[in-house]
Amino acid sequence: MKFLIYSILIILLFINIQILFASEVKYNPIFLQQTSSAELDGAGEGIAAYSIGALSLNNNPAGLSYAKNIDILINFRKLPSINGIIMKETGDGKWVDHSSYHIKSGEMGVINCAIPMGKFGNLGMGFVLSYSGNFIRVNEEGKAINSFPEGDIAFAIGYSRKFFDNASFGFDVRSIRSKIPIEEGVNIGKAYAMNAGFMNQIGTRVTVGAVLQNIGNDMSFSKPDEDISGELRRNLLVGARYMLKDKGKSLLLLNMDVNPPFKDGPRYNLGLEFAYLQLISLRLGYMRSTYEYYDELMNLYDGTSVYENRVWKCQGITIGAGIKFGKAEISVSSAPFRQPTLENGEKLRLEDQKNILSMSFMARI
Repeated sequence: MKFLIYSILIILLFINIQILFASEVKYNPIFLQQTSSAELDGAGEGIAAYSIGALSLNNNPAGLSYAKNIDILINFRKLPSINGIIMKETGDGKWVDHSSYHIKSGEMGVINCAIPMGKFGNLGMGFVLSYSGNFIRVNEEGKAINSFPEGDIAFAIGYSRKFFDNASFGFDVRSIRSKIPIEEGVNIGKAYAMNAGFMNQIGTRVTVGAVLQNIGNDMSFSKPDEDISGELRRNLLVGARYMLKDKGKSLLLLNMDVNPPFKDGPRYNLGLEFAYLQLISLRLGYMRSTYEYYDELMNLYDGTSVYENRVWKCQGITIGAGIKFGKAEISVSSAPFRQPTLENGEKLRLEDQKNILSMSFMARI
């Protein structure tokens, strides 16, 4: 009962903090929302109570305390390109191509490490690199005049410790550096942010968790722009993991996250993981999330472009699998990528839209 009371108090505190910080955010670097692993992605990207050890860094750092050995995670994620055409209805009832998004593909790498320190708790360290090629600027004649690599970097250090036997608190602090293209060239933003989380195991079957992400100062840009808000998106995630079946040879887990408030519709993650003989894992999930992004929108009539903030939705089925070799595991996953939400009088046509593909390697030494 004491553990449950602590859980409710922590969750209520996080909800109050989320409401306090709720505001319109025009800058939302995607790599801050994509720091999980193939294991988590395949099971619906649930992280509040499902991520433990090295998986928890940049997600719910309270899970660091569940690492019994040194955990090393290496994850690679392939972000597909987006070619989306916004169509609008004319006065005679016909739909015509009006504007388009052309967002380049990218890659993201994550390296995390969880280090047990006995009665002093557990320490975590991580590095995130997101890369989407070079941004090339051309003159009126179409010749390249300069270019720069587009990329985001984050360094993280975390700490977690168990209290009351089965309950743990944790946090990680991240140094963030992000590059974004603007009309005058490149804008570099820097910030420090923290994730703070709680996790509590209730009996042998149930684990609950909550985490508040991106607490900290606003992004400080080298070229301040009133159209780009430096405020990072604060996320509250509340979730649970339930062991449906444990028969020795096979294990079946269910996990769920919710992400209030639901300003743009419900935001949640559902996932199942089936493990057999502690050798093979199969994962299936469903997710629905919404975030606001600041992207370039090109007018197809005159070729002009503007950077527009719009809510994008990520919704669909996730799948994944993993195979273990002793103390190591290799996992792969596929998850849906984001799509722009539409305003009244708009339709969307996506060309060659693909899913996010991830591969991870986990070793426990």
